[in-house]
Amino acid sequence: MVDIVITDARQRPKWVVEGASLDLAYGSDENSFKLDGLNVRPEAGALVMIDGTEYGGRITKLNTDGSVEGPTWHGILADRIIQPDAGADYYVVSGDAGTVLETVLQRIGLSPLYSGSAPTRADLRIDRYQFARYVDAYTGLRAMLASVGAKLILREIDGVVRAMALPIDSYGDAIDSDLLDFDGQRDTQPVNHLIGLGDGELRDRAVVHRYADAAGNVSGTQSITGLDERVAVYDYSNAKADELAVETEKKLRELQPQGGITATLRGYNGLEFDVGDQITGRDNRLGITVTATVAKKIVKVSHGILTVSYECGTASGGTTSMSGSAESSTGGTSGGGSGSQLLAGDGIEIRGNRIYAEVTQAKLDTVQTLAETAQKTASDFSAQIGQAQQDAKTAVDTANESVRTLNGTTPIHVWRSEDKASATVYADTASGTTDGLMSSTDKVKLDGIEAGATRIIPDGVSITMRADGTISAHTTDDSGKLIFPVGYILMNSTGENPGDTFGGTWEEQPSLGPYLWLRTR
Repeated sequence: MVDIVITDARQRPKWVVEGASLDLAYGSDENSFKLDGLNVRPEAGALVMIDGTEYGGRITKLNTDGSVEGPTWHGILADRIIQPDAGADYYVVSGDAGTVLETVLQRIGLSPLYSGSAPTRADLRIDRYQFARYVDAYTGLRAMLASVGAKLILREIDGVVRAMALPIDSYGDAIDSDLLDFDGQRDTQPVNHLIGLGDGELRDRAVVHRYADAAGNVSGTQSITGLDERVAVYDYSNAKADELAVETEKKLRELQPQGGITATLRGYNGLEFDVGDQITGRDNRLGITVTATVAKKIVKVSHGILTVSYECGTASGGTTSMSGSAESSTGGTSGGGSGSQLLAGDGIEIRGNRIYAEVTQAKLDTVQTLAETAQKTASDFSAQIGQAQQDAKTAVDTANESVRTLNGTTPIHVWRSEDKASATVYADTASGTTDGLMSSTDKVKLDGIEAGATRIIPDGVSITMRADGTISAHTTDDSGKLIFPVGYILMNSTGENPGDTFGGTWEEQPSLGPYLWLRTR
């Protein structure tokens, strides 16, 4: 069973979890991990590790499903950049490999979590190694060690990530189909002639030719010709001749692996490889043998069981970048193999991964003309704004002239016609012929009228109040019978002709409700 240790944010061991699932990969890409199935809640900044191995990293993502993610030890290195000193073209190192590792780790700020003081072979020395400009630390350190036949190991021991330089191992025929599952493809004709293109244009561009022999050795001498020759172009824009020769040789060496291998170990069966190791896979049934470099290591832990698989070499040269870029040069398009293309327009120049704009006097004159036009337009608008402000003030003054304050001790009567408003102050008492105010005597009389004193009492009239609140009055004849004049309309619910009761001639009218009768004579 494999124990997964999780620390707190201060990197002190806090939990040993079982039953969790770990998915981790490092090497040529990914350099990250994901841990799920947890019954604890780690903090951001905590470390995850399997003690004594390269399998671990730092938690930087907390997911809502309870899982956590982050960069591996290798990914943390990849997030740091090795920069040259101020005023220097390159960062150059020399010395014992372990000491150089410690120096670089301190330079990029990863001490004390990382240490390069672990024992290394005494003959692994670095002699004036020149790092590529602004290279990430993981890529740069691996390239530095590869130049002396070594590989980079990042192994966590007692809470410290030990950076070690160990010789690259070559496993020869150690693996075959009897020991592990592997799929291999042998490329019998890798690129053996690489043309490097560097700084300059057309006939003045730097060009170098490098060749590989049947054993994969790279030099300036061609030994493979005819149908067996395979040529490729390496566009390393901006590089001068000396740098171009070095980079072209390096690229051709990368293209020499004989194919690709994907290998999966069955647990810990005594075989374990490191990124950078050379392995040879042999299929005993078909007799196919392939040698390649371990490019990526994939680690999975499920229910305490650890499995490791490897991605090695490259099955096709088409998957290997055939372009690059030095710091500066002239040219039109970048040689970066991202799959996208940048097109330079008028006055625009693309050099490597940088874009430059050429500003001519004609363009400056155009900008000046636009600026002057904009200034004139702004001035015109300023004048218009000033006039608008003056018009607004005039309107306010006019309005103030049209409004008067009316003061009076007596009521003021104001009315408005379509085009003007008028106000009248009544000072005299109203009479039968003139408007005015109510006199005090009339006011006393009005206040003295009792409630109900003015109610109307009909005389000789029959008043009928219906259920809906309608009141009707009818005069009567000498006999007391109601009189309905011609044109009068009467409604009833019986359908009886009103003429039988009230006399006269009645005609029934159309109705959707009660019976409706109209007196015609």
